[in-house]
Amino acid sequence: MTEFDRSHQHIADHSKDGLVVLSAQLTPLLINQSARQYLNIPEQPNDIFKHLDIYTQKRKNIQFNLKEWICSQSFTAEQSHIKTTILWVKTNHQKMLIPVVFQLSKIEGANQQSENYLLLIQDQSSKIEAEAKVCLIKNSGTGQFITNSAGLITEPNSTFICYTGLNRKTLQKMTYIDWLKAQVIFKVPFDFVMDSLLKTGYWIGKIQLNSADQGLSLKKNMPAILTLSMLTDENRNIGHFTGVIQDLSEIQKAHRRIEKLAYYDPLTGLANRTLLHNQLEKLLNKTQTSPCYSALILLDLDNFKMINDTLGYSVGDELLILVTQKLQKLVPQTCLVIRMEGDEFAVLFKEINEDTSIALTQALGLAYKIQDALDDRYALESHSLHCSASMGVYLFNAPPQEGCSDELIRYANMAMHEAKTLGGNQVYLFEDRLCDLAKQRLEMLQALNHSELDEEFQLYFQAQIDAQGQVVSAEALLRWFHPNLGLVPPCDFIPVAEEGRQIIKIGLWVMHKAFIQANEWHKKYKNLRIAINISPIQFHEQSFIELIIGLIKFTHVNPNYITLELTEGVLIQNTTLALQKIQHLVSLGFHISIDDFGTGYSSLSYLQKLPIHELKIDKSFIQHIPDNQDDIAIVDTILKLAQNKQLTVVAEGVETEEQVKFLRQQSGDLLLQGYFFSRPVPAKMFEQQFLISPNNYSISTASTIQSNQTLFPPSNTIN
Repeated sequence: MTEFDRSHQHIADHSKDGLVVLSAQLTPLLINQSARQYLNIPEQPNDIFKHLDIYTQKRKNIQFNLKEWICSQSFTAEQSHIKTTILWVKTNHQKMLIPVVFQLSKIEGANQQSENYLLLIQDQSSKIEAEAKVCLIKNSGTGQFITNSAGLITEPNSTFICYTGLNRKTLQKMTYIDWLKAQVIFKVPFDFVMDSLLKTGYWIGKIQLNSADQGLSLKKNMPAILTLSMLTDENRNIGHFTGVIQDLSEIQKAHRRIEKLAYYDPLTGLANRTLLHNQLEKLLNKTQTSPCYSALILLDLDNFKMINDTLGYSVGDELLILVTQKLQKLVPQTCLVIRMEGDEFAVLFKEINEDTSIALTQALGLAYKIQDALDDRYALESHSLHCSASMGVYLFNAPPQEGCSDELIRYANMAMHEAKTLGGNQVYLFEDRLCDLAKQRLEMLQALNHSELDEEFQLYFQAQIDAQGQVVSAEALLRWFHPNLGLVPPCDFIPVAEEGRQIIKIGLWVMHKAFIQANEWHKKYKNLRIAINISPIQFHEQSFIELIIGLIKFTHVNPNYITLELTEGVLIQNTTLALQKIQHLVSLGFHISIDDFGTGYSSLSYLQKLPIHELKIDKSFIQHIPDNQDDIAIVDTILKLAQNKQLTVVAEGVETEEQVKFLRQQSGDLLLQGYFFSRPVPAKMFEQQFLISPNNYSISTASTIQSNQTLFPPSNTIN
């Protein structure tokens, strides 16, 4: 190799591109170091084309024949070089495929007779990477721009153009500072942003972007995060500024949607229980510094379950929406209206007043206003329904004993349940005694769970007297003698037992004992009937009929001498199934009596469908006759109805001579039951008093019996 050749080789080796000079016969005249690396060419190659790893499609391993490609090229007068598309070569030093382009040029000799070829090999990795970055910026979901060293916006991407509302030409005439001042509202001073950018090289923060039309007239606001960066060389010479805008609108919408799901009821749009807890906790924390009273009003729709069960959940939902609309109109904007669950709502009346009496007056005033408005008839799409609400109010300006929001809700809930217990459609203010009552109910519930039925419970019987003064039947009444609680009145423990469903076990025990007693008396006294109260909870048990049949077989009782007393309420829940059960009981031989008749909701409409034998006039209609004309009218209506249907009528709760005389005048077929004739007594005492030596129980006889029964509790404690 001559000195001249060495000089050419040295120059060629300093090129990053691969250079190969070939003769017309494709003999290599010069190969630089880059070309050797790209093509894996040894120092003294015999054939540089022999073992080349070049591919047109790297994944399919389709090889490219470089020698054939060179031989196939012919240059025209206009062409100085010919390029391939991107190919892929495997290099020894990188052990991977890299993208390259081959460029073939014709080199003519000085005498224009000899000609050589120059093969240029160019690595495309950086170019492809740069194009990918440009594509990424252009198609990015974030707004991006790049400036030149003077700060002029040179490369705004399409998202940035969309966000700003300015076209590319307008933006390219602006510096990034011009744009910031025109469209960006910072939450910090502008000088602070610029100072941070110039000192640290970047700034990031929340902004408000006012997009515009081309006339720069503002038309909308967009919350966003802006990132500004300054790119410099090692000597702090500014090369570019870049900016990135991330739209927060969708993120904020998503947060609002998540918050709505977490804190608001999907049906009514009202706040839910979780949000109420949050608000109550804030108020409880605030009471340490603010002495103002707040109030929690809890309300529950009366008989809503009956509406759901009879008309369906869609009708119930429609009613809930109408109730919501009423509440939103009535309640001040400072209050929070909540749907707790089902048909239970709450109103949080915040920071009413520091004065107790003023705060209490305003809280109760709002509660009564709501009660009055909700007590209304609601026009639904396919029904017209009357509805009312029971409400509990709890006033507070300090945390309760346990110091948490759960306790506030519990106290308001106690007051609301007391309002329901008192008949519903009323407002009840929480008082401390409700906590004691709740504690007693819990103790009673635990006692019921652990009670020994045969040891603690006993059946008492109360006579039913016909017009001739004869005892024709007896109602079985349950008594509970607890070793610690003593004699517990049925009016206290029956609701608790029904709520905890212990009534199912207790009711089965009652029927079993009553059937056995009926058998025993029937053998001795023939036609005496026994009436047994059936709880709605017990009646609606799926296995109720099967249990009854099992008891008949076990006790061998004759159902013809058993009257089962049902309240009208059993018909409200699942009416069709209830009618089927009643028909089945009648087919077994039982007599059916509707207890507390006149206090239900659909007495007359269901009376036509029921295969019943007896009506019992509720004692609430008896206790004020003959002085109350309204009660007289009700009793007269029931008697006429029963006469038309040929039903037996029992008047319960008869306690005075005047009541007996009046009732006997109304109907000669009426059966009378009450303390005037006899208090409930144990089976042996009942048998001794009424069955062994049967008497004609005239008014005078009954008065004598009544005066001798002082050992039993007064009439207002036990039924």
